[in-house]
Amino acid sequence: MERIFKSIDYIERNMFEPVDIHDIAQASNYSTYHFCRIFRALVGDSPKEYLRKRRLTIAAERLARGERSILNIALACQFESHASFTRSFKHLFKMTPEQYREKADPLRLIYKDQFSPHMLHHLQSRLDMEPEIVTRRETKVIGIARQYQEEGLNIETLWSAFRPDVFQITNRVGDDAFGIYEEYHEHENNVGFSYICSVEVTDFDHVPEGMITRTIPEHLYAVFRHQGPVSYLPETLKYIWGSWLPKSNYQYQETPDFELYSPGTQPVDPDKVLFLYIPVSAKS
Repeated sequence: MERIFKSIDYIERNMFEPVDIHDIAQASNYSTYHFCRIFRALVGDSPKEYLRKRRLTIAAERLARGERSILNIALACQFESHASFTRSFKHLFKMTPEQYREKADPLRLIYKDQFSPHMLHHLQSRLDMEPEIVTRRETKVIGIARQYQEEGLNIETLWSAFRPDVFQITNRVGDDAFGIYEEYHEHENNVGFSYICSVEVTDFDHVPEGMITRTIPEHLYAVFRHQGPVSYLPETLKYIWGSWLPKSNYQYQETPDFELYSPGTQPVDPDKVLFLYIPVSAKS
């Protein structure tokens, strides 16, 4: 949690300076990929979205204090122009800066408060769910990788598209399916990811065209059981990163984490059961 709050502090100290995602991640000492996933699960926004909302909140506060030049406020908060600032402000607050300045009623807005230890304490006291700690054997998988940006992952759609392709995998083992998260590129302020829909195989001798291979290494995992729609998954992830992990005797390891779908369930089933495998090591 100290790592995450260091990144929050970095954002607050550099609110009026050009900042990219990699700078924020570096403040946490996580790789950009793992930082973005943990940050989003814990805070509820991607780092880029959190920064944008914080800047718009500060801009609204300056408008409420009577500052007249909207352009100066926009440029100070790192928006390129009056027009881009107005679009973002209206999207978040459902009114233009001019309309808000006339009303000057801060109670009309839902501000993006700085994420704080107080919020974390509330999160930690809400839930109590203990995972199973297991060492899982090395597993070979074949599947299809789909690229997405921070805001664009739709797990149900990806698995629905993958299901007909499973029959091409002739050396499949068992009925488990694995959803693996990976980073695939970083460009300027954008962080791209890939989500791999895959199944276990005996070997990589027969890989269907267009599919990829991965080896999930043997590792110690904290395994969390999630039952219900995938749309509720962010709440489970928020509990894992914000409540269980900080209070546990384990620390996160930067190797791929994955979802395991057991036989008889599919990612699109409303009452599906999936298991979240989070790589950990015992605290020394």
